[in-house]
Amino acid sequence: MNTRPTIQKHLLPPWLFYCLLTIVFWGLWGIQSKVIMERISPLSNQVLFTPGLLLMVGLLWLRSRKSRSNVTGSLKRGIFFAFLTGVCGGVGNIAFFEALTDGQQASIVVPMTALYPMVTVLLAMIFLGEKMNLYQWLGLVLAIGSIIILGG
Repeated sequence: MNTRPTIQKHLLPPWLFYCLLTIVFWGLWGIQSKVIMERISPLSNQVLFTPGLLLMVGLLWLRSRKSRSNVTGSLKRGIFFAFLTGVCGGVGNIAFFEALTDGQQASIVVPMTALYPMVTVLLAMIFLGEKMNLYQWLGLVLAIGSIIILGG
């Protein structure tokens, strides 16, 4: 039984709905992060951020109990990469909070750090053999240009 919310296909495909939801919540997260950094340290924020994340993890874990039987592959390898993902996310969060604490504006830090998919794209090409078309290469070049403009 699928426990995901039903989204009528003629309005939005499910993946697009979730992308838009991500944009909204990460947008809220970005502005809240700046407000928080004016009041506590980056390390304190990361520590206090974790219980909120654990609440969401618990809710998702309960919701997905039925769908976990569909997962294939090595459990040990999955656990290792999940842990590594958490470490990468934590270090990235602390670096992000430090950038906001260093006096930089959220309107600069948030869009600049939102260019992290460039790293994903390059690593996916190297390690996963994924290919990019001309328009995607152009997007990557424009993203690099935006770093130069935002950083200036």
